[in-house]
Amino acid sequence: MCRFKALRTISLITGFTLIALSLFASSCAMGKNQIVNADIGLKAEAVPEGILLTFRNLPSDTSHLWISVTSQKNTEESESYHNITTSFAGITNTSVLGWVHGTQQLEKVKQTGKVIFPIVEAGQKYSISVLVYNRQERLEYLDDIHFQPRMAETECVAESGIYFNRDSVRLELDNANSAVTLSSEPVFSSEVTFNTQKYSYGVTILVSETRSIGVGDHHIPDGLSSDGLTWTFEPQMTTVNLRQLNSENNWLENNSYYTAWAEARVNIIYDDIGWSVEIAKTPEFTFSL
Repeated sequence: MCRFKALRTISLITGFTLIALSLFASSCAMGKNQIVNADIGLKAEAVPEGILLTFRNLPSDTSHLWISVTSQKNTEESESYHNITTSFAGITNTSVLGWVHGTQQLEKVKQTGKVIFPIVEAGQKYSISVLVYNRQERLEYLDDIHFQPRMAETECVAESGIYFNRDSVRLELDNANSAVTLSSEPVFSSEVTFNTQKYSYGVTILVSETRSIGVGDHHIPDGLSSDGLTWTFEPQMTTVNLRQLNSENNWLENNSYYTAWAEARVNIIYDDIGWSVEIAKTPEFTFSL
């Protein structure tokens, strides 16, 4: 039986709330390296460059395409979201209602029907989820957390691609749980092209089994150090971002304790598509308003 587990993350934006769906998937095993989804014709296959995604029936009215690629460690705690690694690309044909670090290359994807995810480890299984919106659906999704966009999912075992040793990357959390520092950077097996902002950071707070709150460095840009290797998120995350969200939605209870962690991502450009690739997480810590 197919199981799919999703963690819906509320990402805070000044002036309104952006709902970003991060899909942590354990999909049906339907084949070794190729799985075809009948709805939009999604297929994933291992190629020398990484994982090739093809779209046979991408709707012509598509204006926003969100691709999420996840993997997880084979540990006793593999069901923990903390042990799941995520990468994503937000691809649009408009500057409206897009994503941070997204790219306006949707017309190219429609023409070729292809996208390559290049940062993979040989032998690792990856779950791929694709969300498809037209402009009206994107608006509805932002206005209603219960709205479900069109979605396809598949999985693939990688054979080769651009690799880095995750165990050698260190993201350190200070003793006050207020700042993170990338003390060792990833070393890639092949040359990569970095986006304008090389590294991004965020904090995830688990609210329930299927919901979390996410605060990223784009919400607190003043917290970034000049070299881009340190991000200070407190006290603003609590005193401004989370209290604002809580005043509107009551997601967090005062004097309650929640599991949280920080993460670092590298932002790269591959074949004109911007990818945000998770490179490290801090250990879990406890958060309370």
